[in-house]
Amino acid sequence: MPLYMRMPKRGFNNPGALKLAEVNLWRLQDAIDAKKLDIKGEIKGDALVAAGVIRRVKDGVRILGTGEIKSKLNLVVWSASAGAVKAIEAAGGTVVQERIAAEAKAAARLEKRNAAKGKAPPAKAPRGDANKISARTTRTAAKK
Repeated sequence: MPLYMRMPKRGFNNPGALKLAEVNLWRLQDAIDAKKLDIKGEIKGDALVAAGVIRRVKDGVRILGTGEIKSKLNLVVWSASAGAVKAIEAAGGTVVQERIAAEAKAAARLEKRNAAKGKAPPAKAPRGDANKISARTTRTAAKK
């Protein structure tokens, strides 16, 4: 039997997962210090490629919080970590996350479609609700 058939197959590779270009705060600050990045307007993925911060945009740009930022930035990215957003806002900048806008747009589209069909939106229990009893727990209690 060939070796590739004898070796175990492990894990799962999601074919629909987004491939994001990740950028740390220290790399942004280095580009600003070298005057490669213009901080006057909005900074998008193509500006980061032109400055040499990333090689290509891929499916979007994600800002990570390693390092520190001293300059006021106005970033428009796919997503950003909570630490990165906090650090950029502490420096006086803003971060617009396109992922959040896309999710809100999809939710509004779904709500509009359900309203056209006459369906009521599903009732959602708040996360961490101590009084919420799952169907599995109810079935188990009913058997006893």
